[in-house]
Amino acid sequence: MTALDSRASRFALAVAVSAGLLVSAGAALAQSPPTFEQYPFRDRVFGPGGAIFPDYVTPYESGVSFMIGGGGSRSALFAAGTSDYNCQQTQIPTIQVLSAPPGGKVSIQYGRFVATGIDGGRTTKCIGQPAKGLIVSYKGKAAPGSTIKLRVTYPPRGEWYDHVITIPPR
Repeated sequence: MTALDSRASRFALAVAVSAGLLVSAGAALAQSPPTFEQYPFRDRVFGPGGAIFPDYVTPYESGVSFMIGGGGSRSALFAAGTSDYNCQQTQIPTIQVLSAPPGGKVSIQYGRFVATGIDGGRTTKCIGQPAKGLIVSYKGKAAPGSTIKLRVTYPPRGEWYDHVITIPPR
């Protein structure tokens, strides 16, 4: 075997090894996405790394807490939300106004609040933490000591709690 034949055979071997590596790397890169059994549709949309809640982390303990708060000012009389064991928002409760003083307007909107207590649930870990949910505010005239009666219904079980909120003076 001459030196030229030796170089040619080494070159052919290097090309064959490189082609083999490319084929195996291409197979790894061309893997199909996980099946719906491996990564269910619900998790693809709502779970960790999903389309809607990409930063959601699955809690190591199950259970939901029904958080309440509100600053006591007319712009944030009361607030309610739900959170999991990691203090991440889960579902939004519904708030129904049962009674309010005449001459004013009660508004309910989504926003941030600081949790000051719970209506129910598995943990008090999130008290004092920022939360998201519905915030109740009041605009208009109200006699001293006027109150608003609210019914808060929490998903997913539909548990509800009534709250009587005193409107602070201006």
